[in-house]
Amino acid sequence: MAACELCTDLHGRPSTTDRRQGFALLGVGELCGVPAVEHYRCVACGASFSRILIGDPNDRIWRSLDCHSTENA
Repeated sequence: MAACELCTDLHGRPSTTDRRQGFALLGVGELCGVPAVEHYRCVACGASFSRILIGDPNDRIWRSLDCHSTENA
């Protein structure tokens, strides 16, 4: 299934962009007790995302994950 317009627009945006409505939270990764990354799935199109919360400001982004390439691994 192709990514919806919301997901296409979200990839690469700063993690401060609040686009969690319409997304299901799958999990949170912590580093030293601080939330470092959140994993989401879009309920409309099924696209998967990581929301990077720590590190260099240029690295704190919404990143789409290509889960289809790992299906046959």
